[in-house]
Amino acid sequence: MKKLSALLCALAAAALLAVLALRVTGTPALPENTAAPLPSAPPASPAAPTEAPGTPTPTPEPTPSVAELLFAGDLVIHTSLTDDAETEDGSYDFAPMFGDAAELVASADYATCCLEAVLTGTPPWTGYPLFNLPDEIAYSLAEVGFDLVNTASNHAVDGRQAGITRTLDVLDAAGLDHVGTYRSQEERDENSGILVREINGISVAFLDFTYGTNAIPVDGFEYAVNVYNHDYMTTLVDVNYDMLDADMAAARALETDVIAVTVHWGAEYLTGPTQYQVSLADYFFAQGADLVIGGHPHVPEPMELRTVTDENGEERTGFLVYCLGNLLSGQDKPYTDLTAAVSIELTKDPYTGETAITAAEYTPMVMVDLYDYGITSQPWRFRLWDLRRAISDYESGDDRGVMTQGMYNSFLKDLEDCERIFGSLEFPTEGEQTA
Repeated sequence: MKKLSALLCALAAAALLAVLALRVTGTPALPENTAAPLPSAPPASPAAPTEAPGTPTPTPEPTPSVAELLFAGDLVIHTSLTDDAETEDGSYDFAPMFGDAAELVASADYATCCLEAVLTGTPPWTGYPLFNLPDEIAYSLAEVGFDLVNTASNHAVDGRQAGITRTLDVLDAAGLDHVGTYRSQEERDENSGILVREINGISVAFLDFTYGTNAIPVDGFEYAVNVYNHDYMTTLVDVNYDMLDADMAAARALETDVIAVTVHWGAEYLTGPTQYQVSLADYFFAQGADLVIGGHPHVPEPMELRTVTDENGEERTGFLVYCLGNLLSGQDKPYTDLTAAVSIELTKDPYTGETAITAAEYTPMVMVDLYDYGITSQPWRFRLWDLRRAISDYESGDDRGVMTQGMYNSFLKDLEDCERIFGSLEFPTEGEQTA
């Protein structure tokens, strides 16, 4: 019994020491000669974190909105062009005539030109002085990629009031926007005749005006054409500022990102602006225009980027071209075969909402009339060619099937003339100007 009691006392003492050791070290004491436990397997790689239910997805950083507008010149379709556009079945296809310009038009986000004609639907198809074209011109414009047709020109009333109405009906059927002429007072009153389009998230207000109507009266349907002169039948110098003030105020009230004004003005065949054009351009910019695009003189006139200061003293960059020249025509007076397509890049800041002209460039072009070079064996007569590209093609050995050394030499002179008359476009070097 004493031995058993002694054994029990020894075991109790050992247990007490183990408990005390556990309390002191936090680790169970191991009996002597007892092996340490085997290492456990390495921990598994942590799983990719997953969003807890209800965790919001991070908002991506906003990016600027960017839109490219393309402005082209006047369509002055003489009978020689209409004849060239006639196909074997008696219909008309003007699309091939646009040549190199077609690629520029198609690549733009929104492209415009001016139609100096009416579509009465009744032949004969005529050129100057009363331009009446087959409906296919509208469908060819759409096929090439144009979006907007400016219709306020000195030839807008060549088909009288009925001609205006039907022209707009055909443009609608072809899926083309239009501005500058109207079928009714209600149509003119809507947005004060202003066309608004959102292009890649940038809103643009388009306005279109003409100095006159070649002395064809619009009595009783004055609403039908945006004529900006009181004396449009005679001296063409008395600007109707009341109308322009109201229209420009309406454009500002729309609070679009950009205001674009296209205008028929100036002196025919003069490669520089008149004082009249300079003053009117200044007026449009002062009234909130960001882009002022001119037409009518049939020849190139200068273009420029300018810094405009608004009534609050804030500056923005505006773009002006006094005349882009003829886009398509059969004229043969000096410089009437030269034109340019202008590409304007607009960028809208996603934080401030301000829109700026961030790039502007023009492509000099020439309307090639093969007959001028004594070439009558081709299935076509007229094509609009990019001067720089045509020159480069010839220098690399590609004569486009028709180019001669004489044509190449002529194109070199044409390019020099375009760059001299249109000038260069240089952006401000400090800061970013907003439209």
